[in-house]
Amino acid sequence: MNTLHSREPRHGYLRLAAFVLPALLIAACSSGVSGHAPGLAGIQTQDPGTLNFPLAYVKRPAPPPPTATNTNTDVDVRDLITSTTGGDLYLREQASPGSVETNITASITTGKGDVRDLDVSPDGKKLVFSLRLPLNPNKPNTDVSQPTWKIYQYDAVAKTVTQLTTDDTTAGHDVGAHYLPDGRIVFASTRQAATQAILIDEGRPQYPAQTDDRKQPIFLLHVMNADGTGIHQISMNTNHDFAPSVMANGQIVFSRYESINGDQISLYRTNPDGTGLELFYGENSHATGADIAGTDTNVIQFLNARQRADGKLLAIVRPFVGTQLGGDIVQIDANGFVEIHQPATPTGGAGTAQTSATTLGVTTDAGMPSMGGRFASAYPLYDGTNRMLVSWAPCLVLNSTVTPPVTSVCTAGNTTGANVQLASPQYTLWIYDIDHGTLSPILGAEANTIIVEPVIMQARTPVPTFIPDAVPTGAAAVMANNTNGGLGLLVIRSVYDLDGVDTVAAETNGALANIAALADPKQAKADQRPIRFVRVVKAVEIPDKKVRKIDDQVFGPAGMGMREILAYAPVEPDGSVKIQLPANVPFTIDLLDKNAHRVGARHDSWLQLMPGETKTCNGCHVAGSKTTPSHGRTGLTASVNPGAAAAGMAFPDTVTTLSAANPGDTMADTRAWNTCANGTTPSGATTPCSELPTIDVIYSDVWTDPVAAGRAADTAFAYAYANLLTPRPSNSHCTNWDPLCRSTIHYPDAKATGGTTDYQIQPLWNHLRQTFLADGVTVATDHTCVLCHTTVDAANAAAQQVPGGQLDLTDTTFSANDATILNSYALLLFAHNEQTLNMGVVVDLLVPAPGPPDPVTGLPTTIMVPVSLAPPMAAGSANGSVVKFLRMFDGTFHDPVLDHTGFLNTAELRLIAEWLDIGAQYYNDPFVAPVAN
Repeated sequence: MNTLHSREPRHGYLRLAAFVLPALLIAACSSGVSGHAPGLAGIQTQDPGTLNFPLAYVKRPAPPPPTATNTNTDVDVRDLITSTTGGDLYLREQASPGSVETNITASITTGKGDVRDLDVSPDGKKLVFSLRLPLNPNKPNTDVSQPTWKIYQYDAVAKTVTQLTTDDTTAGHDVGAHYLPDGRIVFASTRQAATQAILIDEGRPQYPAQTDDRKQPIFLLHVMNADGTGIHQISMNTNHDFAPSVMANGQIVFSRYESINGDQISLYRTNPDGTGLELFYGENSHATGADIAGTDTNVIQFLNARQRADGKLLAIVRPFVGTQLGGDIVQIDANGFVEIHQPATPTGGAGTAQTSATTLGVTTDAGMPSMGGRFASAYPLYDGTNRMLVSWAPCLVLNSTVTPPVTSVCTAGNTTGANVQLASPQYTLWIYDIDHGTLSPILGAEANTIIVEPVIMQARTPVPTFIPDAVPTGAAAVMANNTNGGLGLLVIRSVYDLDGVDTVAAETNGALANIAALADPKQAKADQRPIRFVRVVKAVEIPDKKVRKIDDQVFGPAGMGMREILAYAPVEPDGSVKIQLPANVPFTIDLLDKNAHRVGARHDSWLQLMPGETKTCNGCHVAGSKTTPSHGRTGLTASVNPGAAAAGMAFPDTVTTLSAANPGDTMADTRAWNTCANGTTPSGATTPCSELPTIDVIYSDVWTDPVAAGRAADTAFAYAYANLLTPRPSNSHCTNWDPLCRSTIHYPDAKATGGTTDYQIQPLWNHLRQTFLADGVTVATDHTCVLCHTTVDAANAAAQQVPGGQLDLTDTTFSANDATILNSYALLLFAHNEQTLNMGVVVDLLVPAPGPPDPVTGLPTTIMVPVSLAPPMAAGSANGSVVKFLRMFDGTFHDPVLDHTGFLNTAELRLIAEWLDIGAQYYNDPFVAPVAN
């Protein structure tokens, strides 16, 4: 048997060069009409052990070579819609070049469609794939009127092809299908069955939600029966969940694209019913790709993961674009590690989770040659060997300075210099033996064609474990069957558990030793607790521009998209939380201080709950930091909250009426045990079920025993929307909180939008804030914001004035840069020029500054420039807005001119703070925002 042995990663291509070049020459003069594969395989001995099973693969036209004006001719991995005309599914009865090749889909595509995403049923008798019918060549590839990707199945016994997703073309794109052990199929789809159902419940029209960049509808995971019926959604995200495959334990591993969490694609896992969805591998392992410089710091994405028989994952890693449809293959010990150097358990050992699966020396530099070639796909063989079926292309360069252009295998000589041009890739099929480092050919290269996604129709042994869908019972069933939508239960053992470290001492500057001390009312008062509440925030789905075209300005300066608030809940003294939340929506959790301001960075990974599901985590982590350990996967750390000492006991110095049901129960567990019946408030109870959140920020000390603690209970307070003097942002479902409660905050008012309904923030500035003398007529004080914060002199309407604090908060002046945005919004959130009064007119203040040298004398000159002022508010952070804005109202800023204590009440300050924390958007509903021109 003639095989390649290349053990040295950086020099494997030196052995490949002489071997591959003859294949390229043979391919140029061979014909595929007879079914005999041309090229390499025709002159090599076939690898044994693969002859007895059918081989399936996709052939399509090769992408054109890069040019000076178009350096990236491959498709971005985030683009899950674009297809290549001319792709088809091919089958050989044996994995041999001598076996007759059959085009399975020719009668459907007529050579003008495309095929992708092959997977074999556990018994090896069926093949599932995605197929796109021929496109209208006069419209863009991604036009919504073009045929969509659909799921098809090939039955190797009956030799028939059946379309499984048979909806019309408007139902969405279906890709990436994989068989579950029970015969059902998981796939990625833009149909968004659950998401669109929630839109209807929210009173919005149904539409496919778009990715954060609004370039494509979101692909989310769905499951259907073997015959294509019973389609239902199992993942919720604001960007793509795609490329699922089934692991030996029956769970689904898939790629998740997160734009706000580092703009990256990591590996996640879930049960087939959508429960247990969590990070699986790679969130902080992206800057690990092999590069030409040898530093292995290229930023890579994790794609098309499949599990080998030994439990390790194989994944294609590559940048988003620029590597000719391919990259490196890495093998990942995801059972032992959650990151390249982070163990998956508290007792896990040191080591490296991720290494290249081959010794070819593949590199992942975009737009540059990879001397070890590149892999387009990898399929592990379940035949007792440590081998994989791969689609591999050698490194090729194109010399276009001669006629006709010449294609050559990369060498050290022809890949240096400024004018290196890569040739079109020639992917074809090989077997790679990981144990021996050998690459053996199956099919040879074909001119202007790539051969990718090879799979062997061989039974998988053992068959992956079957995980049945969860059937909620008891309290879970009550939550799942809520009349206003399903609910799930989120449980946090302690927000002071930071990646397995008790942070109380650090967060209280040593005043309290640990969680137990903070939870003891004899040792700590409520005001000493750094975190007092949680806020639950939901993403607002954005429609396609053809459904509703809106300007980018409405999203605000923080780049957070549109957001709605679902609920608030208190954090118990030990940091624990146990609350019911809406199922089937992507949400995040904000940790809040006493003022209901977010503490620390945003949590940028979306969570989800399925109806009746309970999701438990130990605590929190440093969100948004790529230098800290990963979080969000069960078992990474041990809980540092000890919980109750024994069943039936109260916590130290707390009321005896709240006793724990089990040893280790948290305070949140204990409250729920004593106040809830099947997840609801017991009939006749005076205390509501503690698992039920509210839309208001409410604190009541239910724990302190005055006798045992030696002090009175902490003072209760509430920041309630009922105390707003202007329109409330919450809907009717928030009065008695249910899963459809939404708080939707908009900035402008009716005058700005041409409507009749005021919104929330601008009306705060407009609201009349006067007190009167005893006669009820004479104004004693007038703290109306726009009285001072205007360019109009209150005493003389014909005169101008510099607005107070350099802020014009009126709604009559529009931004000079954008007529759709109120000037008050721009001044609060964006840098602006300081103003002054010049001859009775408000103008920008100009000050002298060094100018360019005089063109004649060369001497220095002076020019007049405006003075730029920083905005008083920070979009995305209430605490970042305290110094220049919020503290003016809270009694801590004692300036005779700027002190605004009492001008806004606590409910109004809470409204401003939460609006800032969620992104300070101009609108938070795409169907409220005006249609853009």
